[in-house]
Amino acid sequence: MADLEGRTLGRYELRQMMGHGGMADVYLAYDPHFEREVAVKVFKREDEDLLRRFIREAQLMASLSNAHLMPVYDTGASRLDNANIYYIVMPFMDGGTLRTRVRRGKLSLEEASRYLADIADALDYMHSQGIIHRDIKSSNILLDADGHCYLSDFGIARTSTDATQLTSTGNVLGTVDYIAPELFETHRRADARSDYYSLGILLYEMVTGHLPFTAENQIAVVAMHVSKQPPFPRQFVPDLPPNVERVMLRSLEKRPELRYGSALELADAFSYAVHHPVTVDLSAASAPYWDRDDHDGPTLRQQQTFSRVQRLPPSTVSRTTQRGQAQPQATGDYAAQNYYPASQQSALYPAYAQQDQYASYRQRENKAVRTQTRVVTISVIIVLLLIVVPMTYVLLTHTYSFGTGSMVTATATPNLQETSQASTTTAQQAANAAQTASANTTATAQAQATATQLAHQQATATALAEATATAEANATATPAVLQTAIAGSPVYQDALNNSQNAATQAAQWDQGSECVFQSDGYHVQTGLFDSLHGCHEANKQFENFAAQVDVTIQQGTSAGIFFRMNTTSLGSYQGYLFQIDTNGRYKISSSSNFSTANSTVLQNWTASPVINQGASQNTLEVIANGSKLLFYANGAFLGTTIQDQTFSSGTLGFLATANNGDKADIVYNNLSVYPV
Repeated sequence: MADLEGRTLGRYELRQMMGHGGMADVYLAYDPHFEREVAVKVFKREDEDLLRRFIREAQLMASLSNAHLMPVYDTGASRLDNANIYYIVMPFMDGGTLRTRVRRGKLSLEEASRYLADIADALDYMHSQGIIHRDIKSSNILLDADGHCYLSDFGIARTSTDATQLTSTGNVLGTVDYIAPELFETHRRADARSDYYSLGILLYEMVTGHLPFTAENQIAVVAMHVSKQPPFPRQFVPDLPPNVERVMLRSLEKRPELRYGSALELADAFSYAVHHPVTVDLSAASAPYWDRDDHDGPTLRQQQTFSRVQRLPPSTVSRTTQRGQAQPQATGDYAAQNYYPASQQSALYPAYAQQDQYASYRQRENKAVRTQTRVVTISVIIVLLLIVVPMTYVLLTHTYSFGTGSMVTATATPNLQETSQASTTTAQQAANAAQTASANTTATAQAQATATQLAHQQATATALAEATATAEANATATPAVLQTAIAGSPVYQDALNNSQNAATQAAQWDQGSECVFQSDGYHVQTGLFDSLHGCHEANKQFENFAAQVDVTIQQGTSAGIFFRMNTTSLGSYQGYLFQIDTNGRYKISSSSNFSTANSTVLQNWTASPVINQGASQNTLEVIANGSKLLFYANGAFLGTTIQDQTFSSGTLGFLATANNGDKADIVYNNLSVYPV
């Protein structure tokens, strides 16, 4: 959609574009009826599914009422340039987004606490209405002139009773930087606790000025969410109180059940830690004792560390929040002690806060192995004693009988001293044998324990690698990666409906009898004697990118997009081809010469329910990042990830095919290319 600055929708005069996304643009506008500035969110895609989502967002926003949720003034549709333009009207927030505020510098703990309380109040209200937001991030938090926060953008929110997700490929929507790790598990649905994780990421960003997980590509970020612990916040804020840090780390627990039970519980714990900071860093002193047998509270050693803790007197409750819950304020001697109250201890200790995700588990396993070794050793010694003692007793008894003459023969009278020495020697040998057997048994048990430990560590590493690989595979199988890739500004954008357009001329698209620009798009056609034909641009090279284009097979059998394409000396195409047909199937291939039949099939014709059949419009999307190639149709992942490094860069082109004797006419429009 063209820029609408200076145009009028309904009664709203669009003055300046303030932001844009994959589905809509936001304009600063003027409402002459109420003589006030407003924000108008304008839907910009020719996609019925996305339009339904946009309308659903407007209805959802209008149905909710909370002091910290973005309200809706108006909604409507206006006819402009022979097209229906849909829009939502909201208050204009002159404080901008929280993302813009954070980019100017990290927030003070007081600011972060205040903002967190506002956002948490709105989020818990949504959850009480059965709605999961699924896209908590700093760019979706708006600030007014007084610094109050408002949660916005419900474009991918869903109700907790939804039988299906908003896409046909899964439930992982939103920005990868904020998505909870469990959502990359197969068939895992977003819920309130996944929203709490995103809120924890947002809190981390507010306090430190950084996201906890960043990498060169989104797949690596996903792997970090799944298997890597976040950096300690004090790496960015050296004077951060330890108890504040602990609250932040608990909000980012990998396991959902270990996070806070509500957004307001997190906000209250953070506020309490901010207003009652522990000035002594107890984490280092108690580091060996972080492991615990359950996740309900601190260990005995930690409890002993806080033996002087007092409970907050009821008289210190000094204010009531908007939600009607009392918020304690420390006074007197209690404020000077800098300790946690007993009622807050379990809430302020995250599991594994000083170790990686598997450290405490390994400690418990090692402890169990050591205990098992001791038990085996003691058991072996007892068994040996049961054998040696009777033997010694028999030997001693046998010696005494010689002295009594009860077994004396007429030819031999044994020497009592020699017999006693022999018995002693025999007993000593038995004891030595027992000691050697015990040592051997202990060594064997220790070796077995070590082998068990190594096997467990190897199994843990294997499980972690498998979990990471699964997360990476699942991450590529979600629309989240695509939405992130096309969320920024395109490096090349062309409506493909005007040959005189500057972008079109700069790209140097083919023009002729079979490559024709018309008002409805770029027509790629086949001649009477051609079963396939291609048209391409010759002046824009792309290496790592995300591209999307709308395509309609008005006549013919299949259409497709060439990418990383180059032409040979004879004018034939080489590179990759992403192809769809009128039966709702797709195919992916590569070739050094598509004019011949020597192409390599990377994915043979495969039916997909997300591809519209017949003459309906489809949006084709492809992400090429190094050797990894991802393919989408109409915003949905097609289930195919290709690893191929035959071609690394090239131009773009479009395909038209028809049965022999028939003619093809394929229309392409709204091409956008984004950097990856």
